Amino acid sequence: MTIDVRSTLPGEFRQAANAFSIALLDPPPNDERWARSLPSWDETPSFSAWDGNTCVGHASTFLVDTTVPGGARLSTSAVTRVGVLPTHRRQRIGTRLMEALIDDARQRDLVLASLRASEAVIYRRYGFGVAGEYAAVRIDPSRVAPVRGATASGSFRILEPTEILDVVAPLYERVAHQRPGRITRPLVWTERYLRAAIERTEPSFVVVHHDATGRPDGYAHYNVKWNEAAPQMPTGEGEIHELLAAADDVELALWQYLFDLDLVASWEASERPVDDLVKLGARDPRGYQQISIQDEQWLRLIDADTALRRRTYNQASGAVVIRLSDPLVQANNGSWRIDADGAERTDDVPDLSVDIETLSAAYLGGPSWVALAGTGAVEATNREALATADTLFASRPLPHCGSFF
Repeated sequence: MTIDVRSTLPGEFRQAANAFSIALLDPPPNDERWARSLPSWDETPSFSAWDGNTCVGHASTFLVDTTVPGGARLSTSAVTRVGVLPTHRRQRIGTRLMEALIDDARQRDLVLASLRASEAVIYRRYGFGVAGEYAAVRIDPSRVAPVRGATASGSFRILEPTEILDVVAPLYERVAHQRPGRITRPLVWTERYLRAAIERTEPSFVVVHHDATGRPDGYAHYNVKWNEAAPQMPTGEGEIHELLAAADDVELALWQYLFDLDLVASWEASERPVDDLVKLGARDPRGYQQISIQDEQWLRLIDADTALRRRTYNQASGAVVIRLSDPLVQANNGSWRIDADGAERTDDVPDLSVDIETLSAAYLGGPSWVALAGTGAVEATNREALATADTLFASRPLPHCGSFF
C-alpha cells in the first residue's frame, strides 16, 4: 500500500503522538499525559505518514525565533517529534517528512530550521549542521568558591510556586538573548521546564536575583536531594537546570549563591555552554569538570540570503566569496560576498565552496572554517580565505541554545 504523507488533522494528533512515542522507545501517552500535551500540539504545524488508517510516522515544528550574531532574531522552524514506526523503517518515510517540514518552512518565509537530534547520523542528509554544543559538568563547590567576579549588589529571593511563570517567562526573554543560538520559548515549553518547581513534586526551586533597585535581573532553576548512598554520612547533591542573567557579575553571583547552600556537597548540570563563565571565575578550575561535550543545536538555513544579510560580521582585512549548494532549496544556490559591512549576492569567483550543511554549521560563529576545511567540507582556493572567513564569522560567547524541544 502507498504511504501517504500529509498535514495532520487535529483529530489525528493522538494517533500521531502514539506513533512518535513508540518510535522513540516510549509508551503512548496515557490520558493525563495527553491532556497535558495537547495544547502544544495545537500550536505546531504537523505532518504525518499514513499506511491506510495507521499513523506510521510523524514530524512537526514549533515556530520560534533564533538569536544570531549581532542580536537579530530570525524566524525559525524548531523541528520536533520526529519518528517512524520500526515496522516502516527504510521506506524513505523520514525523508519525506523532513522534506515536507523544510518545504513548509520555506512557504512560511522562515529563515532557519533548528533541531535537537536523538541520533547524530540522521540530519546532515537534510542540510542540518552542528552549530552549537553543550557540556555536562560536575562541580565541587568547596573547590570553586569563592567565585571571582561575583560582585553584583542586590538580593536573592526564592520564588513561590504561584509566581514562577509570571517572573521567569519575561525574565528569560529579557536576559537570555545575549548569546547566539538562544531561541524564544513558547509558554508551554516554560511550563514544562519548570513544572517540578511549580507543582513542588520534588525539591525543585527557582531563585531570582534582584538588582539594587529591586528589578529581577537573573535566575537559577535547581534541584537538591540527599545522597543516601554516601559511604559515611549522607550528603546533599544539587542539579542545575538553568542559570541566566543580564550581566556577568549577576551570573557569577547566582553561581556563588548555589555554592553557598548549606549541606550541598556537589552540583551537576547536563546542558551548560562549553565556554561557561563560572569555570573562568572558579578559585580552583579543576573543581569544575566537563564530563562530556555533545552536539546540541543542529541548524539549517532555509533562506540563506536573509540569514547571511541579517547577522553581523567582525572586522577583517578583506572579504570572502562563498558559494553555496543546496539540493532541497533551490533559491539558496549561489554566491555571497561577505565582509565586515555585511553580505550580498555576487557573481564573483568563489574563494570557498560549501554545501548547505557546512554553511549552516558555521553560521552562528562556532565551528572554525579552518577546521571544517580540514575535514574536506570546504573547497578553498587558499588558506588566507579560510582565515578571513574565521575572522568574519567568529562569535563570542559561543553559540548555545539551552532549550530542549
